[in-house]
Formats: sequence, C-alpha cells, structure tokens
Amino acid sequence: MTVDFGGHLYPESVYPDPIREGQLGELLGPRLSDPDTLVDLYDAAGVDEVVLSQPFYMGSSDVEGVRSANDALLEVVTDYDRFYGLAAIPVAAGGEAAAREFERALDQGYHGGAVETKTEGVELTDSQLEPVFEVAERHDAPLLVHPKLHESVHPEALDDTYLLNAIFGREAALSESICKVIHEGVLDSYQDLNLVFHHLGGNIASMLGRVHLQLDAGRWPGQDSVVPYEEFKRYLDERIYLDTSGFFGYEQPLRATFDEIPTSQVVFGTDYPFEPRDGDEIDELAAAVDRCSPEGAAQQVLAENALSLLVDP
Repeated sequence: MTVDFGGHLYPESVYPDPIREGQLGELLGPRLSDPDTLVDLYDAAGVDEVVLSQPFYMGSSDVEGVRSANDALLEVVTDYDRFYGLAAIPVAAGGEAAAREFERALDQGYHGGAVETKTEGVELTDSQLEPVFEVAERHDAPLLVHPKLHESVHPEALDDTYLLNAIFGREAALSESICKVIHEGVLDSYQDLNLVFHHLGGNIASMLGRVHLQLDAGRWPGQDSVVPYEEFKRYLDERIYLDTSGFFGYEQPLRATFDEIPTSQVVFGTDYPFEPRDGDEIDELAAAVDRCSPEGAAQQVLAENALSLLVDP
C-alpha cells in the first residue's frame, strides 16, 4: 500500500484566481483542480491514497475564504474513499481565529492541518501559534509545515530572479523552522505535537555535519541560545517528521535522510502536481523511496507512518 502525504488540490469553486490565471494554472490544467484527473494519475502510478492540502490558503488572514476552501476540499475528500484532508489554517487572522477554524475543520471531518513556515512574519515559535498547537494536541492531529512560497527568507538574500528562492530559499526556511522549534522549546511545551515538514525538511539530513560542527559545545562554547548537538539530534530523531517530496525523486537526498533519520519519522510525499505531474513521475518517486528505504522499512515509509499520524474522524 502507498499513501501520499503531500498532495495538493483546489476544487474548482475555490481555485485561486492568481494561480488559475497565471502560467502555472495554464500548465497544470485540471491536475490541480479535478479530483478525477488526480485519481486517474494515481491509479496509473499504483498509489492507493492521497492526503490533500491547499497551500494558497495556508496562513491567510481571510477566515471566510479559508473556511470556504476547507469546506470545498472536504466535500471532495468525503466523496472519494481514497482521499484524506489537511485543513488550511488562517494563521494571519490571529491565533484564536486560526484555532477556531482548525477545530471546526477537524470536527467536520478533516484528518489534520497545514501551516506555513512563516506567515506575515509569524513563525511556528510565536505565541500566535499556541492556540493552534493546543487544538492539534487535543485532537492528536498532525500539522504539515509547508514552505512559504514567496520571499521564504529575506528577498535581498534569495529572490526569484534566478529562481534562487524556489530552489534554495524554501528549503532554508524549512530547515530554519525545524531548528527554531527545537532550540526555542516548542516541542517541550507541546509534547504530543506532530509536525510534518515538507521537502525532507529542506534536506536537513544532508546538512547535519554542518549542524553538528556548529552545535558542538566543546568546539564552540558559550552558545547559550542553542541546545547541544546530541540533544538537537534526539529531537530530530524522535519528534520531527519529514516527507519525501521536494527533490524530484533524486536518490542522494533520500539516502541521506534514511542514513540519518529513523524510518519511523519519514512519510511518503510527492508535492503533486508541482513536482510529479503524471503517473510515471509519481510512480518513479515512489520507486525511488522504495529503493532507498532501509531493508524491510519501505512499507512503513510508504504508508504506515502516514496512516498512524492522520486523525480518524
């Protein structure tokens, strides 16, 4: 069995105009809005179930707009046995409003939620997220952490003139977010919080040598704002989940992840339809994860971990 934790879909009634009317909307066509097209492609790839979210609405300040988008996606999820849903959480509307919409969505039948690494300057370590985390813990609901798409880090550092934000900025933002929730004690405050970081957490496993070097208290003493590497790695190994999307099925990032991160913390994810756009590409990504997984662990990564995370309404 294979479960894609990282699929995206905008039902026609809430398809965002900036996407529909842009080059991406023209390029993707019905793959981003038509559930039957998605089903056909996943059938061709042999993927059984898909967890769907809507990045455009994650973090929005428009509570009514987010509510409409969540309701529209939930109708699709309800109509298709093979779909699960992660509700968009309107973080920019304020923590209490965001938490109310998240709780409403879970009560209606959602299986988890989705937030951005940063929304209008608000990060996962800010107090505005506390009511959202409380809802997540109360319902045992996972939160997908999606990169902020534009100006992921400071635009003067990495803009999209040469697609540097798309290539590097989003990944730096994901790794930054992981580091901050560990160093600032978010995981201690919310011991049952399950955060699933998109794109292999920005390929953080490939950077662990650098992390180790800088967090080694014996080598760099006096760093009071950080936890030592051994503690950092324990949090990463036990409390953070990563999905396998973001790197187009290339095996080196996948192997680095499986070399450094326990398979219990990795879920299969594709970022459909932004990364794989047809059945062959979905199939190849799943096959690459299968090839790179430690012996006997492929099924855990491809399905079991995701199913254990999702709320059963």
